[in-house]
Amino acid sequence: MNKVETIIIVYVCIRVLSAHSLREDYYIQWKTYTFHSNTRAIGHDNSRSVVNCMMKCSVTPACVAAKFYPTNGDCELHQVYNVHTPIMILPENSSVVIVKSELHVDVLIGSWMNYGALDCYIGSSHDYTGTHSKTISNRACQGWNTNYPHTVNEKPVNQDDHSTNYCRATSSDGLLWCYTTDTDNEYRWEYCPIIPCFACGVFESPPSELPNTTSAVSITNVVVVTFRCLSVTLGKSVEHCPVSLCGSDDQWSSMYNISCTSEDCYTKSTEYVGKVHCTVSGITCQHWNTDLPHKPYYRPTDPNALASNYCRDPSSDGRPWCYTTHPDLRWEFCPVPRCPE
Repeated sequence: MNKVETIIIVYVCIRVLSAHSLREDYYIQWKTYTFHSNTRAIGHDNSRSVVNCMMKCSVTPACVAAKFYPTNGDCELHQVYNVHTPIMILPENSSVVIVKSELHVDVLIGSWMNYGALDCYIGSSHDYTGTHSKTISNRACQGWNTNYPHTVNEKPVNQDDHSTNYCRATSSDGLLWCYTTDTDNEYRWEYCPIIPCFACGVFESPPSELPNTTSAVSITNVVVVTFRCLSVTLGKSVEHCPVSLCGSDDQWSSMYNISCTSEDCYTKSTEYVGKVHCTVSGITCQHWNTDLPHKPYYRPTDPNALASNYCRDPSSDGRPWCYTTHPDLRWEFCPVPRCPE
């Protein structure tokens, strides 16, 4: 064995021993998991193994955790936002999470993500560190540092987010949102479908059931439970809103009710005459004959409907809808079901 071969063998042995030392003393592996929150990617490396990924993180400034993809050998290096709060992780089959052993790691369980939420946050919306970049209508987010197609007047609180197009909260609003890439100025910005992970206790104390109904949860930038009639009878509709909303006070709204008559569904949306007066998000409808907070482009022609705030379809969109009383949401569809065939 010559001198060069000896040096190579010694070097390899040192690397192997160092790798095992790092794995055992400094890092903990979470197989089939991914990061959820409290970390931020700061770089990539083609490490080819978990051990090499650990070693790369150990020599990279600010790196305290990493995510390794066994299928392609990619190593995603992460820094932590707050060392005093846990790094939250989620089950995911395609990756391995590696975290320095002195940091606290929690598995996110029992959240609204179990019920279909695309993402969620713990604590304040300003603590959201995820990478979701689509709005509630599935429009792509515009980059915060770009001014096309829309001029950016507000930016996220954290300057590290300015180079991204991720949904974020700004100093003027606690909800997560973004400017959109839709050139239509009506969709200049929209909220994102990201909610508090444990809003309203998830389903620890759900809204009380209504007689002769079934219910379903739906999630956009809010969580709502919508009630539907199991059967209908002949008769006249009564004013109702069949939606319980998880509000900003972390409580389910209690002012919901339902009407189960033949007028409370539609075959042709333009012929609907029922009395639902809220949207699918549980927002009260604006009266059709008023201009606040939104000036209507469409109005019902029927005088009785014009004087009301009941859901209608004067634009022939195919579903009853209304302008909303929320100043930041011009209109929304209503929780009116189609009639059984």
